[in-house]
Amino acid sequence: MLNKLPGKGGSMKSGNFWYLFVGLLAVLLVMPFTSNLPGGGRYSIALLFSVFMLIAVWSLAASKRVFQFGTLLVVGITSSVGFNIVVGVNQVMEMIELLMMVIFCGLSCSIAARNVFVWHRVDLNSLVGAFCVYLLMGLIWALMYRMLLLCGLGHFSGNIATQTHELFPDLIYFSFVTLASLGYGDISPIGGLPKTLAYLEALVGQFYLAVMVASLVGVYSSRRNRG
Repeated sequence: MLNKLPGKGGSMKSGNFWYLFVGLLAVLLVMPFTSNLPGGGRYSIALLFSVFMLIAVWSLAASKRVFQFGTLLVVGITSSVGFNIVVGVNQVMEMIELLMMVIFCGLSCSIAARNVFVWHRVDLNSLVGAFCVYLLMGLIWALMYRMLLLCGLGHFSGNIATQTHELFPDLIYFSFVTLASLGYGDISPIGGLPKTLAYLEALVGQFYLAVMVASLVGVYSSRRNRG
């Protein structure tokens, strides 16, 4: 069954957010256990992320243009990862790879958020979609932290890995702790840009939760009053 996206002339698969949720969950849960695998887990992380991207493109694309652009990004990221694996990690190629990942996750987040808040439905699929947006925001910020470190524009202190292949899981951990405003303090940003990104992430995380809850409660109350 296909659900029409209001005002866009596109369509999305019914229950599409479950596919995206499973893909995101697989990436986030498996990643910390890959550091002892060949290549320091880089190959496994790249494979996991490629699978996630394919799932996201397949489940979220509401138009042919979006599908083609998403597929192009998947091909570009996969090619960049393959280049780094075969030739050796190159800083420029890794930066391009990270930038394309940020664009891809940002596109997925935008499409998912638009569908969650445009459909004006309160059901399990829309709740899963709202959670996917939250997970994607945490992943986007983790990628941006990695980009800052790669450019030498800041660093982190505390209980964080020193080896490159073990660093990204720690950045994901820090990103979600910041997004949820938990503030454990075991990892701290040092430098202007990392600190700025950190407090912006905390603000966005709190704002998103407030807007999401208000939107869902508003839709539920409106339907209840009409019923």
